[in-house]
Amino acid sequence: MRQIFLRATSAIFQIKTWAVLAGLAIVSGWVLFPGSASATTQVGYSSASTRSQINSSVYSTQWVPAPLFNFVLQTSNVNWGYDLIHATNTFAVAAADGTPSQSGWHSHPVPLGLVQVTQGGLWIVEASDLTCLTYYPTGSMFVEMAGHPHNAYNFDQKTPAVTLATWFMERYLASTRIDQPDPTTGNPTVAVPPPTALCQGSPVPPPTN
Repeated sequence: MRQIFLRATSAIFQIKTWAVLAGLAIVSGWVLFPGSASATTQVGYSSASTRSQINSSVYSTQWVPAPLFNFVLQTSNVNWGYDLIHATNTFAVAAADGTPSQSGWHSHPVPLGLVQVTQGGLWIVEASDLTCLTYYPTGSMFVEMAGHPHNAYNFDQKTPAVTLATWFMERYLASTRIDQPDPTTGNPTVAVPPPTALCQGSPVPPPTN
């Protein structure tokens, strides 16, 4: 079975069981990436999106018999409220020397974003824990919220990684992304290499070359 993870702040919540060895911080004898990541700029990364106004407020609730679900969104059909953004993000394969494609360090000025990995796999490091990476395989998803800088990589030399993202974004904002400097160097053009360990609870990725 596949495993779906929700990434809210820096926590990883396991919902289903995936048939891999999870919870290993370091895989002995397995090199996660032989190359190096370049600065905080985007490398081999592209994104295409559509944007639509949400014209009326939404209130949806379900208490029984299913698990609790509550969703409240206040918006309008004028110049304030929320828009719905659908984005397809593509990470090219890693270079022959193992250097990964990457999104570059960034955060999101949105209250909620739902991201599905539809092809390949994605490795994400959070500014709140620079010591490890979380791997998201095809079929997994994670949650994005405002104020949590991170960087996403594709170390796979064979398969591009593709994600589909759904964002709820305030209408006055121009972009779902805010570029951020490297959290270690504080510099937007000088970055430290990504960590080599997997975060606790992360699935173990397959060989990348």
